[in-house]
Amino acid sequence: MNYSALIQNRKSVREFTDKKVPAAALAEIEAYYQKSCQRLVPELETKLCVFGQEAREALEGAAGYESFLIGAPNYLVLLSAKGELAGENAGYVMEDLVLKLTDMDLGCCWITFTDSEKVKAALKIDSPLDVAAIVAFGQGVKTTKRLRVNILSMSNVDISAKRQYFAPKRGLHDMVFMDTWGNTQGVDEYIGFYDDMLWEALYAASQSPSYLNRQPYGFVIHDGQITLVKTPDSYTDEIDGKLGLGIVLLHFSSTASQWAGKIKWSFGADAAKLQLPEGYEAVASCRL
Repeated sequence: MNYSALIQNRKSVREFTDKKVPAAALAEIEAYYQKSCQRLVPELETKLCVFGQEAREALEGAAGYESFLIGAPNYLVLLSAKGELAGENAGYVMEDLVLKLTDMDLGCCWITFTDSEKVKAALKIDSPLDVAAIVAFGQGVKTTKRLRVNILSMSNVDISAKRQYFAPKRGLHDMVFMDTWGNTQGVDEYIGFYDDMLWEALYAASQSPSYLNRQPYGFVIHDGQITLVKTPDSYTDEIDGKLGLGIVLLHFSSTASQWAGKIKWSFGADAAKLQLPEGYEAVASCRL
């Protein structure tokens, strides 16, 4: 797959047709998960479950923005064993599947949830594994209007048409720093611009979907290493935060690996030398 192109073209679909996803396409998704899907922590056990439209009614009240659940002909539910980096691994795996769906011209949308056991009970999942990620998918409704979820409060959610763009994402100058957090001097010279490979990988990371587009992360380049930093955000809970970090790592890795080979991340970077503000956390580092 051309990850750079897929990441740039991917968009969340929040309105689907009732058209069923063909059995051959469902089989292709399952085969991709089994044979090709990237894992951040390969040794961590996961399982992919595919549900049809009947899951929508079952999931009402168990997933979605409070009582608001996006209806779709199919849902992917990723189960995972407990373990360190389980949430980040789930985000990594599921976002790779999201990009596969995009490559297959299928629309999709991440679904939030707060209680694994509640989702398992709703879908009658009999497994010791936890629900780690949920994605709705199918044929998106073709429209010239761009749709967005309006979250006025956690109990007041609706969908409306937006004639311009979705909530803007932060640019690289707001999330990539040199040597210490907040220092932008020297960043442009180091990462290049547009066609430069490091710029492209960081740009792909900046396009990662996150809860409410909050983007609670950034990068520090220090001594030839690139460190992903988690920033505090009161809107993003632990589940969505870990999923989001996994998505960022997938976007960066899949793009950078197209020219730098396999990306190896080390976790638990030294926060002191990066002069991170209180509450900020150095998540993972790699050297290209």
